[in-house]
Amino acid sequence: MSAILIALGAKENIVEDIHILASRFNDHPAIAIAQGKDLRQIIIEKSSNLFLAGNLVIALIDPSAADIRSLKPNLDLLKERAGLIVYLTSESREVCDLLEARPVVLEKDRDKRIRKRVLTALKRNDKKMTDKAFALLTSRIRDESILDQEVLKLIGYVGDRTTIDSKDINIVVAETHEDTLMVLFDAFSRMDKKEVLNIFEGLVENGQHILAIHSYLVNQMRLLIQAKDLEPHVADARAYPAFAPAFKRWKEGIDIETSVKKRYLPFQHPYYAYKLFTTSRKLPRQSLVDFYEFLCLLDVKIKTGTKHDRTLIEYGLLKV
Repeated sequence: MSAILIALGAKENIVEDIHILASRFNDHPAIAIAQGKDLRQIIIEKSSNLFLAGNLVIALIDPSAADIRSLKPNLDLLKERAGLIVYLTSESREVCDLLEARPVVLEKDRDKRIRKRVLTALKRNDKKMTDKAFALLTSRIRDESILDQEVLKLIGYVGDRTTIDSKDINIVVAETHEDTLMVLFDAFSRMDKKEVLNIFEGLVENGQHILAIHSYLVNQMRLLIQAKDLEPHVADARAYPAFAPAFKRWKEGIDIETSVKKRYLPFQHPYYAYKLFTTSRKLPRQSLVDFYEFLCLLDVKIKTGTKHDRTLIEYGLLKV
């Protein structure tokens, strides 16, 4: 591990990109994320640690040239003992010059990213995939961190056949983790703590990375809190046929300009918004807020390399 990988990507893709890039260093990386005001402290702490995990990958998010200049000796020590990723959301020639490396420019458009990765894996194994199969695959896999392993499972499943079709997708690729997570939300809305743990354990055992689960939980809780705020505006719309037009009227009165639409309820598909709305109605607003605050605190612990991230998420889910 004698090189530092520099990547140029987008803020909304950080979690997925870091997980994908970390796999270049280790098949099962333990990822520590250093960013903001804690960046220098984390790098200094890790570089002075005599016993680093063999699968450790450290990701520096948007370090300044001043950060890199002052931490260069620490980074030179670390790159021999751990994987190092410098993730930039805007190009910085000075950072690249200091590290004497060119950045890998990552595709920002999600659909293009996924298509390129699937085509690369298929070509490498002399396989093809029908358009219908590809559409079904992308509808089921919304978390890019598990895309490669699912495509490899498909390639292994079809054996000597050269073309992967939609029947193969239905058999091999599990339903989207987003649907599973909505089931998880439904489970804790019923206060079924045993089922909550079963679903969470299933996600982890099926290859879902802790960072991806945490990121999804944060986004879902943000949407659920917004759905809670929506309740007075659609008070009489308990069934979807009544909810859809009420949601449309409410959405037309909202003035939001953002490039990160997945974080805001007005930009969700009406039926998906309805599922969020029905879940939010079952939980007190304070419970949603408390869990969201817990996830924000957990974010710091995960990104500084806690060994107990799985246990902490389980604790948070049981606490709701």
